[in-house]
Amino acid sequence: MIHTISILVKNHPGVLAQLSDLFVHRGYNIEKIKAGKYKKTNLTQINMAATGSEDSFDSLIDQLRALSQVVKVDIAKQRRYSFWLVAFCLCMTLLGTNLPAPLYSLYKEKWNFTSGTMTFIYALYALIVIPTIITVAQLSEQWGRKKVLFAGVTLSIFGSIGFAVSDGVNGLILARIFQGLSVGILNGIAVSYMTELHPFQDKMKSAFVAAIAGTLGNALGPLISGFLGEYAPYPLQFSYLIHILLAATGMVGLKFMLEKNVPTNRAASLRLPSVTKEFRWPFLMASSTSFLSWGIMSLMLSVMPTYLGLFTSHASLSLSGTMVALVLGVSTLHQIMLRKQSAFRSIIIGYILLIIGLIFLVVTLFTKSLFFLILTTVLIGLGNGPSYAGSLAYLNQVSTNEMRTNLTSLFFVVTYLGISIPMVTLGYIGEWIGLTHAIQWYSYIMIGFIILSLIKWLRGKVRS
Repeated sequence: MIHTISILVKNHPGVLAQLSDLFVHRGYNIEKIKAGKYKKTNLTQINMAATGSEDSFDSLIDQLRALSQVVKVDIAKQRRYSFWLVAFCLCMTLLGTNLPAPLYSLYKEKWNFTSGTMTFIYALYALIVIPTIITVAQLSEQWGRKKVLFAGVTLSIFGSIGFAVSDGVNGLILARIFQGLSVGILNGIAVSYMTELHPFQDKMKSAFVAAIAGTLGNALGPLISGFLGEYAPYPLQFSYLIHILLAATGMVGLKFMLEKNVPTNRAASLRLPSVTKEFRWPFLMASSTSFLSWGIMSLMLSVMPTYLGLFTSHASLSLSGTMVALVLGVSTLHQIMLRKQSAFRSIIIGYILLIIGLIFLVVTLFTKSLFFLILTTVLIGLGNGPSYAGSLAYLNQVSTNEMRTNLTSLFFVVTYLGISIPMVTLGYIGEWIGLTHAIQWYSYIMIGFIILSLIKWLRGKVRS
């Protein structure tokens, strides 16, 4: 196992050699060392990554602290920094991915594309995410997760550059592909990596923080682009510049992050992820819950902001961005509020609220009331948060260390199928029977599936 240790020492000759001798004596192999002057003192901070036995680690720490030249030993500081840095990069990546949401109406007006084309462009990133997650989860051990994360954030920046300079639908498609690659990379390893980096390897907290970071990024993106798109100069470029600057901050942080796992020399052997019989039922329940939850949320992120006139007589770019940010912001807030609840209870609460939200969505289509639109938005946000976070936390909790990356990768594959397939289908059916009728039938079908899934959970077959 790899351990990251931060050691504050007196700046005297021979200290580093003394530390190295101690690591070697205890059977540890030093993989990486970074040293620098500590503030304006005569002390040096040395960050070390070393592989060795877990059994002798406590003894090593005690011996380090006993050395006369050692002032302080901190095994959690670097882990905390890396833990929150990965969460920040995940947040920034998803922020960039959702910047276009309120702007699709401008793209639609500028290039006159149909509802089918719009939903395809929206869902394309999710279709790219799926093979990326499967591939990256397996290659990260060989390449090193730090390099993989760095590549993911870089591709997110490329996506924003692509949207900012796009001059047509083909440009939007290319930019969306970049975004899909970046989200696939981050989601493919973020939860597993954050669990390892957490000082106590807390599975529940790691999963909830990852879910909240992702949802927060989703919420901030459309809020920024909605208001800047309406009130700032260069409405189709300015918000992407903001994202590029924020994502670049994460890239700088990654350069200074110590690698938790050293890349292996073993040749890559790609294979389709699989679920063993032991985890098949819990995986099916958790992933299908996330599929339904995001299948409904995608409606609020793609169709609603672009065709706001179907839902209310009050339509504007800033209102579109606010509605998208509201549904995702409420989702994030409710995840935080219910973080101490069991995963099972969170899912049940989320399902009930989603059903009520879909009922009010149908009412909104008939009344075009801004009040009912806001109520629908809040209810679906309240439902999505706990159902998604609860299903991810449940799967992370029941997974073993050996299976966690594999299961979470497949979980996100199913999640992104829920984001993409239903929306593309809805968009093209909307061209055939009309978008209003398509949304109504979509709501009825989703309510039916949620009720079936809710019955399965309530029967107690997968209680957490």
